[in-house]
Amino acid sequence: MVASRQPSLISVRRDAWLEIDLAALEGNLRVARSWLAESCRLMAVVKSDAYGHGAAQAARVFSACGAGWLGVASVDEGCQLREAGTTTPILILSPSPAWALPAAIEAGLNITVTSASQVDDVARAAERLDRTACVQLKVDTGMHRLGVAPAQMMPVLSRIADYSRLRLTGLFSHLARADNQEATQLQNQCFRALLAPLEAAGKRPPLVHLASGEAARRHPDTHYDMARVGLYLYGLEPQAVSQVVTPAMSVRARINHLQAIEAGESVGYGHTWTAGRPTRLASIPVGYGDGVDRRLSNRMTGLIWGKEVPQVGLISMDQMLFDVTDAPEAQEGDVITLIGSETADQSGRSRTGRRPDEPRKVLYLASWAQMLDTITYELACRLRVRLPRVYTRSRTATGG
Repeated sequence: MVASRQPSLISVRRDAWLEIDLAALEGNLRVARSWLAESCRLMAVVKSDAYGHGAAQAARVFSACGAGWLGVASVDEGCQLREAGTTTPILILSPSPAWALPAAIEAGLNITVTSASQVDDVARAAERLDRTACVQLKVDTGMHRLGVAPAQMMPVLSRIADYSRLRLTGLFSHLARADNQEATQLQNQCFRALLAPLEAAGKRPPLVHLASGEAARRHPDTHYDMARVGLYLYGLEPQAVSQVVTPAMSVRARINHLQAIEAGESVGYGHTWTAGRPTRLASIPVGYGDGVDRRLSNRMTGLIWGKEVPQVGLISMDQMLFDVTDAPEAQEGDVITLIGSETADQSGRSRTGRRPDEPRKVLYLASWAQMLDTITYELACRLRVRLPRVYTRSRTATGG
């Protein structure tokens, strides 16, 4: 393998990696914070390893930049953050199995309950440990996935109050269609109606929250005491390229093999692509085993030396091919970018055809989501499977 002529960071053991821009994470949090009143807290959702960005590092960045809470999906995720040194309050956003509750209580995690039986389970675990457990009650206001039914909210709250080892720290619900004004308004009206008797009796829980990131941006009347923001913090929207936040993740790999083939020759498993001209092929060591969907085969592109080059042939588990015929300067060890902006070059216009003051080309995860008819959430989470992460810091970021 020849030394790369492009100055970018790599893993010492792999020639394919993710780059996470810490300045983008910080800038995105500042943008999300600007949507909220000063009195409204922000929960940074870092479940699924911070959507593939690395939960421990993301939690440190978000906590340092003003996130008052962190949201995770499981006891394990919360405990891992505690083991990494996180002291910020953490809410497990889903119910937890009874056998995992002692670990959650010992780690000081806030536990979501969605039924009376779950309340009993947490109370028993707390009593056995002789510890106080913090719980938050989730109420179903129309999503019909998780949450106690509205008619059962008061009895379950009373049950929580009956246990001396339980401390209620919050009440919340989940919006099903935060991008839809009418649907959001209906759920918010239901939530407000549930709060009204608690407020009248002076029993409003310490922390009331409903808003997701989309609602934080678009529906101020849903903000209450806290908004739970996830995808926007990573610079992503479900399928569109965001105009308000900056993607933090780039995907890169180095060329590990080059070869020339003649017109009419086919490549890869199944010979799904045939060269229409004498072609120069570059292989990089990344594939569907790393989370790059096989259905992107013969559809996606990469960036190298300022040029967009097509991926050709079926994406295999560990390798994929690019047609670099129109990038004759490409050599083994050079970087191909799959997601993100092109890497910096050393010789300016002579290699890239781009003046130093011209914007760099960017490839977006949203483009993959559109091609695959899915969402960026899913794709970002997949990319954490085995690609090592390298943390970088750009000079500028959104909201800076």
